[in-house]
Formats: sequence, C-alpha cells, structure tokens
Amino acid sequence: MTDVTVRPATPDDVPGIRRIARRGWEAAYGGFLADDTIERALAEWYDPAFVRVAIERDGTIYRVAVADGEVVGYATAGVDGTDGHLTSLYVDPGRWGEGIGTRLLEAIRDRLRERGAERLEIRVLAENEVGRGFYESRGFEPVEEAETDLFGASRREVVYAGST
Repeated sequence: MTDVTVRPATPDDVPGIRRIARRGWEAAYGGFLADDTIERALAEWYDPAFVRVAIERDGTIYRVAVADGEVVGYATAGVDGTDGHLTSLYVDPGRWGEGIGTRLLEAIRDRLRERGAERLEIRVLAENEVGRGFYESRGFEPVEEAETDLFGASRREVVYAGST
C-alpha cells in the first residue's frame, strides 16, 4: 500500500473530494438509488463553493486521506454538545480494504474528543450494506431507524452510535 497521510482538508482539495464523492456515491448507492438522485446529490452537496465553505467553516471537521499527492478519501463531522455527528466518509472504491476509511474515522474521532464529544452518531441508508458493515465492524451499534427524504423519495436509514 502506498503511504497515506490523513490531514485537515484545504480548499485545494475540493477537486479531489468531488472526484471521490462521485466514485463513492456510484459504488455505494448505484445499485439502489436512481442515477438522477445521485446526480442531484452530487450537484447540490458537492458544488465546489459549498465544499469550500464547509472546509473553511470553524465548526466543521473536514479530513482528507492523501496518497502520492492525490485525495483518496475524506470524512466530515461536527459537534453538538457532547455528541459528534459523522456526516460523510468516503474512500475511492479502488482503495477499499486498505484501512484508509479506518484511518479517516480515527482522525475524526480524535478531533471530536478534542472538542468534547463523547458519543459519535452516524446515519446510513439502510440499503448501504458496505457502509453498514464498515461501521458495525468498528463497534458502532444501530440505535434507531428512521425515514429520510432524499430529493422527494422516502428512504429508510439506520442511525448508529458509538463512543468517540
């Protein structure tokens, strides 16, 4: 495995984050979300200006995994009191199984603890078996199921929780 560095994201990472978002969304959700839903999510949530603002926002924790100068994964989180909320974690599907996701998750957990979070909550679409398996294998437990609106379509999601 190539050496991978996990560090805070910078505005220069936006193109790499968007590339990984596309690859990750297509791999994780392509089997059960409509193509137009994926495209809409990528257009709205990964608009370059939106990503840049998120990176620069004080309350957001944004980390990237970089190998050979290229972004190969990223994760974002925030803190609300003693609760941390992981809002995204994606790794280039060609790099799955190399431990990059685990390193990103640990970097997020470290930063959340520094900010006083004791608990970490993650929301995963119920049909996302890859994501659910990832979190369950790292000690997170399902604590709730809920319906979420994804661009007009109702989807079931599982809420996982674990310690920071």
